[in-house]
Amino acid sequence: MVRIARTVALAPVPRPWLVDALGAVTDLAESTTAEDGRVLLPDGRQVPELRLAEGRHLRPGAVYESTEEADAGKNADTVRITVEEWRRTHALRVAFSGSGSDGDLTGRAALFGPDRPDRVELSGRAALTGVWSPLSRFDADVELRCGDWWQAADEGGGVRRPPLRARLTCGVARAELTAVPRPGPDHGDWEVTVTVRVRGRGLLRPLVSLALALARRPLARAVAEAVDDAARDWNAQVPQLTALGPEELRQQLLTEP
Repeated sequence: MVRIARTVALAPVPRPWLVDALGAVTDLAESTTAEDGRVLLPDGRQVPELRLAEGRHLRPGAVYESTEEADAGKNADTVRITVEEWRRTHALRVAFSGSGSDGDLTGRAALFGPDRPDRVELSGRAALTGVWSPLSRFDADVELRCGDWWQAADEGGGVRRPPLRARLTCGVARAELTAVPRPGPDHGDWEVTVTVRVRGRGLLRPLVSLALALARRPLARAVAEAVDDAARDWNAQVPQLTALGPEELRQQLLTEP
C-alpha cells in the first residue's frame, strides 16, 4: 500500500452561507415549471439542454434528459436524471445515467437535510471503452458528513472519522481519499489534510503493489500537484461565491447562459 498526505489552506465556506445558498438554489428549482417537456424558469425562459422526458416535474419518478452535441464522428452524450425523492424536510435524492462515445456511467446522489445540510452521498459506476479490461470498470463512492466537517473546520473539535471520504475501485487497485479540516493559524482559512491510500487488489495485487512501491515518488508528486491545483482553483472561486447573498446568488444563476 502507498500512503500520501498533503495539507493545503482553503478559503472557508461559512455554514450559515451554505444553508442560505442551498435554500436559494432549491427555491429556484422549485419555482420552475414544466410544459410539453420543456423546463421553464419563472420568467418563462427555457432551461437549455434539459427536458422532462417522463413523470411529473420534481416528483418521484420524474425523468429528465440532457443531450450534448458531440464532435464529428462521435455519438451525442446523453444524461438521464431520475428524481427518487424530493422532500426538503428529509432528503433530495436522484439517480443518473449517461452514455457517450467514451463509455457509460450510472450512479446516485443524495443530500440529506436540504434545509440544514447533514450529509451528502454520491456513488457511481463507470464502464469505459477502448481501455485495458482491468481498468475499464470503476466503482466510486463519496460521503461528506457536514456536521463533522464544520465542527472540525471551525472549532477544531475532534471527529471519530474523516468527514470527507471517497473510494475508487477498479479491477487491479483501490484508492481511498480522506480529508480532515482544522482551523488555520489565524482562524481564517481552513487547513485541510488530504490523505490518499492506494493498494493493489485481485490476482494482480502483488505486481500492482510492487509497481506502486517503485512509483511512489512520482505518484506522490502527482497527488501533491493535483491537490495544490484543486486548492488554487477553490481559493480563486469560493471567496467570490461566499461574498454573494442569497438573492445575488439567485440572480447570478438566472443570468448564467
